Amino acid sequence: MRWFVVVLAMAWFPLSALAQDADEAPLAPVQGESLEQVLERGAARFESGPFHAALHGRIQAWGGWVGDDALRSDGDAMQQPGFRLRRARLGVEGGFEDWLRFKVELDAFDQERTGGPLYEAYVDFRPVRYAGAAAGFMKFPFSTSENRSSARLAHLDRGLGTYAMAPSSTMGVVVYGEPWLDHLRITAGVFNGLQRKSGFHEGYEPVGVTEGNKFERLSYVGRVDFEPLDPVGPDEGDTSGSEHPRLGVGGAFFYNDGRSIATLGASGYLHFKWYGAHLFGEVLWDRSKPQKNPTSTDNTIPSEVQRLAAQGSLGYVWRKFGLAARVEVLDDNRDLKTEGDEVVVAGTFTYYAVANFFKAQVEYQHRWERHGLSLKNDAVIAGVQCAF
Repeated sequence: MRWFVVVLAMAWFPLSALAQDADEAPLAPVQGESLEQVLERGAARFESGPFHAALHGRIQAWGGWVGDDALRSDGDAMQQPGFRLRRARLGVEGGFEDWLRFKVELDAFDQERTGGPLYEAYVDFRPVRYAGAAAGFMKFPFSTSENRSSARLAHLDRGLGTYAMAPSSTMGVVVYGEPWLDHLRITAGVFNGLQRKSGFHEGYEPVGVTEGNKFERLSYVGRVDFEPLDPVGPDEGDTSGSEHPRLGVGGAFFYNDGRSIATLGASGYLHFKWYGAHLFGEVLWDRSKPQKNPTSTDNTIPSEVQRLAAQGSLGYVWRKFGLAARVEVLDDNRDLKTEGDEVVVAGTFTYYAVANFFKAQVEYQHRWERHGLSLKNDAVIAGVQCAF
């Protein structure tokens, strides 16, 4: 019953526009707009004076084959051949012109996360064009790949190293400035402390947000994004066929002062697009060490550990068809040679029916363990996505 009330409340604002006059709430497409342009600005959109809100959602469904040694705890897409609902989300975002924005997004299922169905919920206040601040439950601004919407990827999903080493959504506050509008952005933030799981591919433990920071201290993050040419845009691939080159470079660092594990991390990325081609590369590194008096024996480590994940993606989009290849190098402990030293190669074919809003993908993934046992964990997965 609570779910029904929440979803009904989220849908009320944009759907109530159906009862308004066209001049007050222009839901109909502007004459000459394509379906892609309508979806980009919000198909279910309500406007009233300076206020606007748009309902959005996403469904990603997968099916395919995986090797006999595939395990979800090792980062594999599925544990057995079959089908998987990867994402089912519903949200609303809007604001008052450009100075105040908000976003609320929910997962329709818990996704085995202790954080519950809430995925994002924050308010972004920008009193001047050059600076602003956001507060709430939002993405941790460390990894570029993690911060990019999964609906905008050139591959079926993010790289394995991203999920292993990049913290996801958590509760905090960020301030940001753009001394060069649309070209240079500097971000700094303070968040609730992070809990790292013991397994490399298990990543960070999501924590609840309604009762505050109960078990950890704080995490601090800083980030710089520089786009000297035209803005790169939200898509990983060049679905629009950019006539002018687009370049983005930058990096971030964070420090997590956990009660059981203290972690220092750094990242760097490069993103380039031109005439349908894209190149994206990112490196993630962190060093973790146990605190002298850990408060938990479940989520701790015996000694200092350094980890590394690097990925490179190259692809091309021609009309409605896309091909992309990604190579990842993973090292879950720089001091040991084990199965955790991996090279992961993925090849993806995409049919963009309507850009990234309606698409179908087929991906083959090969995992090569450089040391230790050789596992049968290759995968062939097909997926469809509908987003608005």
